[in-house]
Amino acid sequence: MHISFRRLMLVTPLLALFSCSWPEDKTQLPQYRIQSGQDLTILTTTDTHYLSKSLTDYGPAFTQFLAAGDGKQLGYSEELIGALANDIAIRKPDAVIISGDLSNNGEKRSHQDLAKHLKAIEQDTGTRVYVIPGNHDILNPWARKFKGQRRYRADNVTPQKFRNLYQDFGYDEALLEDRDSLSYLAAPSGDLWLLMLDTSQYTNNKQLGHPQLDGRVAASTLQWIDECGKLAADSGAQIVAVMHHSLLDHSEFIQKGFTVNDNAGVIEALTRNGINTALSGHIHIQDISKSSRNDSSIYDIANSALSVYPHQYGMLHYSSADHALDYNTFKLDLEMWAQATRLHR
Repeated sequence: MHISFRRLMLVTPLLALFSCSWPEDKTQLPQYRIQSGQDLTILTTTDTHYLSKSLTDYGPAFTQFLAAGDGKQLGYSEELIGALANDIAIRKPDAVIISGDLSNNGEKRSHQDLAKHLKAIEQDTGTRVYVIPGNHDILNPWARKFKGQRRYRADNVTPQKFRNLYQDFGYDEALLEDRDSLSYLAAPSGDLWLLMLDTSQYTNNKQLGHPQLDGRVAASTLQWIDECGKLAADSGAQIVAVMHHSLLDHSEFIQKGFTVNDNAGVIEALTRNGINTALSGHIHIQDISKSSRNDSSIYDIANSALSVYPHQYGMLHYSSADHALDYNTFKLDLEMWAQATRLHR
């Protein structure tokens, strides 16, 4: 899949609802890893649904769980992350995005082990990793470990614990963080910034007894987006939004619970700040939708789940010469990873 599109110019004034936290002393501006005027390549994936190998013996209870699932290859979590790391080492993107559902069902151990894998990727390749939570990741009552014929409850994580575990993957280098969600604004380059939106709802999970499927963006977070937009406009940067839930519909049959609630309000907040591209996950299918209204257009690129066949990811290329974005998909090269692994044994 391939798409190429140019930056849409901002045609409406930004809403100055907040005082900007950008420092007055320009010497304090962030030291971008990729300076203005340089191209940027981002590998974007989602729904890794990583399950720590310490949480299963691959026995009858685990096999039964898989049989009742939706095609996630949980028994190969280590292999899929290993192959992803190998593809990153080969393609050498400047950044990697994982847009939620990092873990199978929010198990604390799965998050801990995945964070170790992501740290190794950064150290081995020099590629920066950015993450946001999905609806499976936080306060999930379904967190389980599998042994023999039985499933046992496993520890899950709170929002603060999630941030602590993944502080090295976007949060601690954020230009701005939202007070009311795990959303943040990151700047992998001087020209292209990432609005990492936490669209998941997890405060009612314990009462519900399951992870809440649908997503939303609070009114206060929509206002916070204006602060991010002003910061980017003042710096001459373009923003790409990243979210777990779909911004636009990607199926005639599956919309409720997958397209973010009140998506019209989210679209309005993004487009008034010059944001015309969003990357999403959750629905587990590869698709691109476009919406046009009030002389503004916005694309939503839904990435297929890395944990589900055909195990593919996207590559987003930003051209500084014409401020254009180019998007392609690639299948995870499991065969090459397997050969490389055998050679190193």
